[in-house]
Amino acid sequence: MSVVGSSESGAADAFTERFQYELTNSAADLLKLPKRQRTQRNHVLGSLGPVTEFVGTIESPLGQGSSSVQDTGWSEGLLRNMEDETDAVERADLINVISRYVDLYAHPAPKHYAYRTVYLAHILNHVIRTRNLVISNSRRLSLATAKGESTEDLIEASRDQGFVRPTVLILCPFKKDAFDIVERLERLIFGKNKVSTWSRDRFHSEFRSEPAPAFKSRMCEEYKELITGNNDDCFRVGIAISKKVLKLFEAFDKSDIILCSPLGLRMILDGDAGKESHLISNIQIAVVDKADIMLQQNWEHLTIIFSHMHTQPSKIETDISRVRQCYIDGFSKFYCQLLVFSRYEHELFSALVLEHSLNYCGLIIPNAHCDGTLEKIEIPLCQELRRFAVSSPSEQAIARFNCFKEYCAANLLPGTCVVIPSYFDFVRVRNHFKRNEESFVACHEYAPKPKILRARDLFYHKHKKVVLVTERYYYFKRKALKGMAKIVFYQLPSHPDLYSEFINMANCESANRFSSVLFYCKYDRIRLQNTFGTDLANSILSSSKVVQVIVSE
Repeated sequence: MSVVGSSESGAADAFTERFQYELTNSAADLLKLPKRQRTQRNHVLGSLGPVTEFVGTIESPLGQGSSSVQDTGWSEGLLRNMEDETDAVERADLINVISRYVDLYAHPAPKHYAYRTVYLAHILNHVIRTRNLVISNSRRLSLATAKGESTEDLIEASRDQGFVRPTVLILCPFKKDAFDIVERLERLIFGKNKVSTWSRDRFHSEFRSEPAPAFKSRMCEEYKELITGNNDDCFRVGIAISKKVLKLFEAFDKSDIILCSPLGLRMILDGDAGKESHLISNIQIAVVDKADIMLQQNWEHLTIIFSHMHTQPSKIETDISRVRQCYIDGFSKFYCQLLVFSRYEHELFSALVLEHSLNYCGLIIPNAHCDGTLEKIEIPLCQELRRFAVSSPSEQAIARFNCFKEYCAANLLPGTCVVIPSYFDFVRVRNHFKRNEESFVACHEYAPKPKILRARDLFYHKHKKVVLVTERYYYFKRKALKGMAKIVFYQLPSHPDLYSEFINMANCESANRFSSVLFYCKYDRIRLQNTFGTDLANSILSSSKVVQVIVSE
């Protein structure tokens, strides 16, 4: 059954309440305050686990109990088509939050994408009802004009649009993710009926993945999934939903949904492909799907995209009499729902959410206990943790570098691998080594393959004393380094599993434990919790010792 033509029940629901809600200036000022000054409440939300809620300007939705799917206002056809897509318990927990337009930052289980079906069902409901409202008001205005009965009150009551048509932005890292999203949209819209999608053949030709290859070497399942499929990271697709058709590759100004990669969208915001930032001035639901992979691509794309979102367009082609007052007043950002999904926590994800979540319905972020990844270490190990003092986040980079320089002056032994998560930190360390004529080679994401092969060979045969490795290079290549006698972590990797993966590369044929060194400060709390677990991380951070040692068999 197609859901596009479904009739509405007319009952009050989250969509109706959101459309009718009028934000005051004082409420907007409250939403602009730092999150630490907002009312916070802790909840346990079933499969979402322990969470912290930053309350908005309305009564906390979570305090009203779990909602029934019938209370969402979603059509029967949409609910029926969703039945076969998701686990009932997980579906209920996500629907309880997402359907109420609350902002959400969540960590789905690896290789488990049922959450996509829930947010896509929510998006479909939002888009369909928005378009139905616009069409209904247009028909009513035309009829009133034809009869000479058009009034200012009628025109004012028909304000139902933004400056542009697109109301939903979905960001995902690869074409294979976009392909999965469109397939889920088709199943939600058409169910078991015949699919009616424009440009479907073109979409399949450009976005479909080849069959997965046979993996010969031992590698983790997460990496197999990463490298399998269509990993093109530059794309953008406009999607429009009409009465009986799903339209792909629609012109963006005629689209309801913009589905794209961060790189693909940035190129038309302030790149060579155009200056089209007005396209995201009206976004009402923004989704960041797989933020952890986007971090390994280029996080700057995300920050630029969100800096352009909800800015007033310089040129307006829409009938201004139909534009909602909240958009004219510059309040659109307070009516935007933000959904961020990532495999793990990270300080940049938290910063994005805390800065750009201005939704009057509030925000939910995870507050779960983390077990860490140390159990994945397979060799006897002596971990040396070196703390450096820093008074503000802006001083962190130079303070870490100075601590590293001081350590290297007396402790840089042959066979040392230095792991550096940030490319900017890598450049700083590389330049320092060059100035000091240090014996080293480097493996980074911008180096050509022949240079990488030569660097690995020189390090393995001990012709070079040190190898510098960036996290992004290793994340996408996962080539084990041979010849390591010691490993130094300039900072903990963003991806928690990479800490143990680097350590497990070591050759431990000798009786001595392998040695690792880590530089950290108080602003590394999230990374420490991801890797060492919540309890051990808290113990490390609360200790007054500058150097701590953890020995394991």
